[in-house]
Parts: sequence; structure tokens; C-alpha cells
Amino acid sequence: MINIEKATVKRVLWSTDKIQCLEVLVGDQKETAINYPQLSGNAIPGNTVILNTTAVRLGLGSGGFHFVITNLDISPSYSPSGHIIKMRYTPLQFKLMTWEEKNLKSKYQNEKFAGLKVPVIIGELHSMILPVARTLKMINSNWKIAYVMNDSASLPLAFSRIVHQAKKEKILDGTITAGQAFGGDLETVNIYTALIAAREEFAADIVLLMPGPGVVGTGTRYGFSGIEQGEHVERVHKLGGIPLVIPRISFADPRSRHRGISHHTLTALGELTTRQCHLPLPACNREKIFLFYRQLSHAGILEKHKVVVVSKHCYFKYFKKACHDCYTMGRKAEQDPIFFAAVVASACFVAKFIYS
Repeated sequence: MINIEKATVKRVLWSTDKIQCLEVLVGDQKETAINYPQLSGNAIPGNTVILNTTAVRLGLGSGGFHFVITNLDISPSYSPSGHIIKMRYTPLQFKLMTWEEKNLKSKYQNEKFAGLKVPVIIGELHSMILPVARTLKMINSNWKIAYVMNDSASLPLAFSRIVHQAKKEKILDGTITAGQAFGGDLETVNIYTALIAAREEFAADIVLLMPGPGVVGTGTRYGFSGIEQGEHVERVHKLGGIPLVIPRISFADPRSRHRGISHHTLTALGELTTRQCHLPLPACNREKIFLFYRQLSHAGILEKHKVVVVSKHCYFKYFKKACHDCYTMGRKAEQDPIFFAAVVASACFVAKFIYS
């Protein structure tokens, strides 16, 4: 069941061409709502809107906002070409032009793809994007970086403040939304074509393959969004790319299953891929390195994947500049430094071992 409530728009708090943050009056209470003009038109003060208030009413931290379902006073003006439907068979389904449809008669669709031949950095959390992209651009500003957002978390790319910041800093050269996700510079039907488009359309030297914000975890062995990392390794191999997984590491997370290397990384790479990937670890003290290797050995990862410890000297000079304003799970970089050290070390690994 969903919570649906009527509200009046009081003012627009901030907006871009793809998203609006509204102050709305629900009954006599001022609250905040997100509006996607692509789905329900541009809202202005005085408009009456219908909201999905489910996440806020449930107290979900990842929801945080009401979302506009429809605007009773206007109709969306967004009417793109194309025949591919996203958010299919829901009340909000809409059409758009995907890269596959646009290039139906091109050589990309009618000849065998020559292969990615570049590193694809696979991450479990959206918070990894900004520090890894910043580090890569600091190492080599000429590298072209494309971000592929799949549909295992947030569907609208416009919801991501991280991507907005990365585009503002000009450290992402293109974005692609795959599956039911939407709002990228390019739209694709699946992850395979998204990876191909990253190379063919953006000439990407490095591809980031990570979800949007708001991943799901249940505390069970297999019930979490990041389990797809194992599948991504297989996909990248099949397309002739070089898969690299950023390990999720923390000593600030209070949950035991995420202490050291998270069970999410261990399960995905230990059990759910048969193909090899690179797994860089950040150098740290002896006790922590021993813990990492025990965890990796127990999960069967040391025998299956290429595990490399990246020296602190290699990544530390980028750490503060890349992570100064970054958060993960509500924690700043100084509160969870090993998490961000793993991200920055992964970028340095690309430079030292793949593009050296």
C-alpha cells in the first residue's frame, strides 16, 4: 500500500531542469516534496499536487521526502521521441529514446562489438562515485570517465546530488541510465548496452558501474542490492573489459557484518562470480591487513581474484582533496576514513597497474 495525500505548493526551494524541491502544505503542515518535471511537469506556487508520502510516514531515512505523483493544475510538456517505456506497467510509465533505438541502423548494432578494453570500476554504494572520479581526474585530467547507473536503487538520476556535483566539477564526461533507471545523458535498456555506449559514445577510458542512492539491505546473506557486483564482474568479462571492484570496508559501521571488509563484498565475490576481478586494498596497520586477509581467505577470494595492497604513499596524497566533503551512510570521511581510503586506493590502482 502507498500513502497518497493532497498538498498545495508554497514555493520552489531549489530546482534544475530535471528535479524540483518544493515546500508544500499538507493540511496545515509545511513539508518538503520532490518533483520530477519529466513525469509531472514544472510545479509553481499555488499548484495542487498529489503526493506519495509513504517513505516519510514510515520514517525511512532513505526516503526523506514526499514525491509528486501528479499536478492537478498542469500537464507535463515533456514529450520525447522514441518508443521505449521505462517504469513499465506502473502509473508513471513514460516513453523516451534509448541509445539502442537511436542507433538501430548504426555499425554498433549490426557488427560485433570490438570489446570494452578499459577498466570498469564496480562499486556497491553511490557514495563511492565522487571520490573515485575526483582521484582519477587528479591523476590524469585527460581521462574520460563515464558513469553507468543501474536500476537497483534510485531510478531517477536527477535525485543524485553526487552526480550533480560531479558534473559541476566536470569530472564525469557522460552518464548512462540502464534498465528502469532514467535521466542520464544516454538511456539504455540494459547494463550491457550501457557499457558499450560508454565506450562508443563517450570514448570512456574508465567506466564507473554503480547504483544510484538508496540501496537495499535486509541483514540476510543474499538479500541486498550490492549482490549484483558478482554479476557485474561477469558482464564486464563478457564484453572484454577489465573488472575492478572497490571493496566496502569500514571500522565505523556498528554492524558486525560490515566490520573490516563487508560481507556484501565477500559474498558477491566469493560466491557469485566465476570470473576474476582486481580487488585493491588500502594499506593500513598490520592488524587490519591481517583481518582483511583472513576475511578474504575464508571467503575463497584470495584464490579466485587478484588482491593487491595499494601503498599509502600512492593514495594518501589524493585522499583529503578527493574526500573532504564526502559522506557515506551519514558518516564524514574523517569518521570512516578506511571506507574512503579503499575508494581512493582503487583509483590509484587503475593508474599504477592498468594505465602505467
